Amino acid sequence: MRLKTGQSAPLFSLTDIYDREIDLSSYKNKNKKILISFFRNVACPFCNFRVHQLTKKNEKWKDKLEMIFFLESKKDVILRSIFHQEVSPIPIISDENKVMYQKYGIEKSAFKMFGTFISSKNRTTFNTAKKMGLDIDSGEKPVLTIPADFLLDENLNIIEAYYGSNTADNLPFERIEEAIFGKK
Repeated sequence: MRLKTGQSAPLFSLTDIYDREIDLSSYKNKNKKILISFFRNVACPFCNFRVHQLTKKNEKWKDKLEMIFFLESKKDVILRSIFHQEVSPIPIISDENKVMYQKYGIEKSAFKMFGTFISSKNRTTFNTAKKMGLDIDSGEKPVLTIPADFLLDENLNIIEAYYGSNTADNLPFERIEEAIFGKK
């Protein structure tokens, strides 16, 4: 079941791949927004490209936004990926059993997955990710998970629940910046 704007975000207290305790309730009242992003596995070039983009934006956003990433890959698979090691200090949580994916209503869809390549923008993103070396061969099977982003306020209420329309669709950066810096 999809989450909606205004709802309280489902809480969690989990260990990230760097063995740090990530307790969502500890982010409350820190005068920062929180972006929780759910991705497919480390073999997904679209997801890796998005992680790369968000990591680059972290320097600009870090005073106003905390980010937490979920991947459905096993911890050891994520840690083998040199690319994902460079994401720290942003927490990456391995959720191979998809417990939090279920709590946040993350969807699986063969139709949406195959619809990814209809867009020329998505084909360009895919080719860019491949050129950057972000198409990692993790040995994992293809999955039907569709990414989603949840932007939370300082009280852990959902400002925006964004469920992707395909495997390359994420909450636009402009909407994130509007939430953290205000409308321009």
